[in-house]
Amino acid sequence: MARTTRVQMNDYEYDYEVGRQEFTTGRSQTEAVDRSVDESQVVQGTVLWLPAREDLPERAVRRAHGKGAIEEGIFNHPVVVVSRPEEDSQIIHFHLITSLQGRRLEQLYSKSNEFHASRRSWFLPVAPTPSHPDAVSKKTKKRFPTLILANGATLRWDSYVNIRHVYKIDISLLRAYSNPDTPTVEVYHFERESTIRMLAKGKSLTLYEPGPQFVGAGLQRTRSEPTPTTHDAYYIAMPMDTQWPSITAYPPPPTRSSQNWSTYPSPNRQPDFHISRTEAARIPGTPPKVPPDGGLTTVLSSMQQQVSGNVQAIAGVTQQKLATVYQSQLVIVKAPVERAWRDLKGVTAIAIASL
Repeated sequence: MARTTRVQMNDYEYDYEVGRQEFTTGRSQTEAVDRSVDESQVVQGTVLWLPAREDLPERAVRRAHGKGAIEEGIFNHPVVVVSRPEEDSQIIHFHLITSLQGRRLEQLYSKSNEFHASRRSWFLPVAPTPSHPDAVSKKTKKRFPTLILANGATLRWDSYVNIRHVYKIDISLLRAYSNPDTPTVEVYHFERESTIRMLAKGKSLTLYEPGPQFVGAGLQRTRSEPTPTTHDAYYIAMPMDTQWPSITAYPPPPTRSSQNWSTYPSPNRQPDFHISRTEAARIPGTPPKVPPDGGLTTVLSSMQQQVSGNVQAIAGVTQQKLATVYQSQLVIVKAPVERAWRDLKGVTAIAIASL
């Protein structure tokens, strides 16, 4: 009877039969399933299987963001969907999921220098993989979250999502993902919170963000998250029969103005209808008649001329009264003082009314 031994090579496990130059891939037999993808279930956060390069057409995989050649090592791996664009629903954008050839992230990049720290930031662990080595505080745990699959599903190996690279491929070329350890799970996808955090982390690292998402007959759009900068619009669509926890149990994506993940706004609130502070603080009433800026000088000059003219008119009338007094003493004797005051008041009132 031939003796076999299991060997790990290039992120896969092989059964090697001693005495024969033949390998059988253990990983693809246990993780990949030879069945097509149910496209109605393909949304952000769905886990699928990318076949071997020789099983795909030439240039089947391209970069959806950034530049560079397609690495040989990405094939024959699980992938996670990060976008199914509304304008081209047969194409999906994805991140690679890798087991790092069976090593831990802190083993592969163990140094504290800038290069190793930068490379560690490319990866997010998938539960039950141990936490990110840099997630040592409450703040850093938000920066490097552990992603969780829905419905208690797990991947075959301890794995990480590589958020540094974004690729794209036609859906029809992918295969469904399967893990014999969780045989009851038919569709593998990340929980909504994990999907949002993955998208947020990907944008902060690469500036990539998905646009509006395709919503087919079997899908329903849940909501579009506010754009960060501020985050970012996250368009999350999910299957109608998905047994994800209630949307109220999850927070919105992190923004520069939001540091608390523990509270999610009530679904009854309609923040789009709130009046902005600028409008709320506006003083009611008719606007002033004075035109802005340059027109103000012209109006003030005109008012000054009117006042000056009225003062001159009052002075002229007063001079005429005095001349009458000097010309005829009889007027002063016969005219009462009250009349003189009355006449002066009348002239003043006319002058004021003309302003």
